[in-house]
Amino acid sequence: MEIKESLLTNEKDELSVKDIIKKIKMLFYFLKENFVKLIILTLFGASIGFLWAYLSKPIYTAKVKFLMKESGGNAGLLNSLGSLGSLIGGAAGVTSPLDRTLAILGSERIIGAVLLKPLEINQKKQLAISHFIDIYDLKNKWKKDTTLNGLKFELKDSTFMALTSKQRKAFRKIVGTFIGDKSTVFFRSFDKKSGVFDFSIVTSSEYFSVEFSKLIYKEIDKLIYEQSISSSGKNVNILSNKLDSIRSALSGVQNQLARNTDRTLGLLMQEDKVQQKSLMIKEQMLTIMYGEAQKNLETFKFLNQSINSGLELLQYPYNPIVAERKSIILFSFIFGFFTFLISFAILYLRHWVKYNL
Repeated sequence: MEIKESLLTNEKDELSVKDIIKKIKMLFYFLKENFVKLIILTLFGASIGFLWAYLSKPIYTAKVKFLMKESGGNAGLLNSLGSLGSLIGGAAGVTSPLDRTLAILGSERIIGAVLLKPLEINQKKQLAISHFIDIYDLKNKWKKDTTLNGLKFELKDSTFMALTSKQRKAFRKIVGTFIGDKSTVFFRSFDKKSGVFDFSIVTSSEYFSVEFSKLIYKEIDKLIYEQSISSSGKNVNILSNKLDSIRSALSGVQNQLARNTDRTLGLLMQEDKVQQKSLMIKEQMLTIMYGEAQKNLETFKFLNQSINSGLELLQYPYNPIVAERKSIILFSFIFGFFTFLISFAILYLRHWVKYNL
């Protein structure tokens, strides 16, 4: 019984080896028969990849790097208040300038404002959004859209409120190409250790990439400066009101002390000494608080006059920018390789059907 099973196993092994050899021979025969076809089809696919890479528009990347200093802007002003910070309120919980900048960089507030700014490229002055429409030929792409077909942006359309409903639809679409992790036009990053931000504008127009990135930086710098001025101005007003309150309280205590002295002609009864001593201690405390508040207010006003956004430019884009093109070798190889695989599969399937059915 065991001998029979052994013989059957050997026969199966011999058959499987024969099948493998037969399939290898068929494969070689197939390659020999279709070698020229596969070469021609592969070269055809590679040529398509070559033309695709050769005819593709070059890409221009304009990069901006800047440093957000913790000591800059409103944060530095609030830190200067020292021990009196509790008087104005909110100093301890102020948002970090780094977090604030990270939140607004690449937001619709910044990108939208820049898109509606005038920009001159090749002696043609129009809104940045109009240049973007021309660069990517969006007018032709919008022809099938009844709402956006024939849409134009004029120089007077420089604010969102001035836009029509049709313009707002186009505006939202274009802003959407800049915002989000999937954007292929706008890229941004932030190094928490160094406090360095960088962002890039990537388009097929060298001048647009450069000028648009410059406008973004200017808009960020302007916005942070305005926020710092507004916040510090409010803090000056709060501190001034606190100073007035201390002055009023001090004046009231001093008047009460004077009235008590006048009433007793300088001779105090034992029962009045406790109240008089309490008023004197209160007067001393208010005098110290008033002097400290006055000093900090003057310091705060001085710093307020020299306030800045806290941004320090590290890298600014300028012409010319080295163009980035699709690799001709890489695309030729990819197209040729996939053409070979598809052609091989189709031809082999036809070959198998021919000899097996």
